[in-house]
Amino acid sequence: MSDTSPSNLFYQSHLSRPMLDYAEGIYLYDVSGKRYLDGSSGAMVSNIGHSNRYVLDAMKAQMDKATFGYRLHFQNEPSERLARQTARLMPNGLDRVFFVSGGSEAVESSIKLARQYALVKGKTTAWKVISCSPSYHGCSLGALALTGYQPLADPFLPMMRDMPKIPAPACYLDRDDLDDTARGLKYAGMLREEILRQKPETVLAFIM
Repeated sequence: MSDTSPSNLFYQSHLSRPMLDYAEGIYLYDVSGKRYLDGSSGAMVSNIGHSNRYVLDAMKAQMDKATFGYRLHFQNEPSERLARQTARLMPNGLDRVFFVSGGSEAVESSIKLARQYALVKGKTTAWKVISCSPSYHGCSLGALALTGYQPLADPFLPMMRDMPKIPAPACYLDRDDLDDTARGLKYAGMLREEILRQKPETVLAFIM
């Protein structure tokens, strides 16, 4: 496809973007050869660099063996090994790993696990998840209910259950003489007040 051909992809914007040719390390190159420094690691997902040869070789070796094995039907050694390595880095008592495809799914899986835990403990009234505003937790409807950014969330409010919000810590904007400890207590106090306002027995979790 040439740079002037109309795209059939939905980009959520009419702005034209450079046509990516290849990427290596911290740089991306468009089809004209122009080089771009990737200062954000993609959308924070390329933090070991682009086209990392070690990663590409490992992906190719795995795809040569099997491209997919459904977790309800099979176990597989790569995910078992990664789960063991991850568990070793976790605090004592946290030794189970659940892999998902992206951030929104991770957030939604987390709040679903929290709700399931509450039900097992008999806390059937706990369902509210308090988050901060502004914040970003994803764009699927469940994660969007936690996202504290009105331009993203407001169009979909009739389709979801909006969750309570508290002000996000923005210490660099605070015009006060509090030290770090006192300022931390101020923001913790906001969370406490919101929990009491919502009624503690209804609050499931706080995400930030």
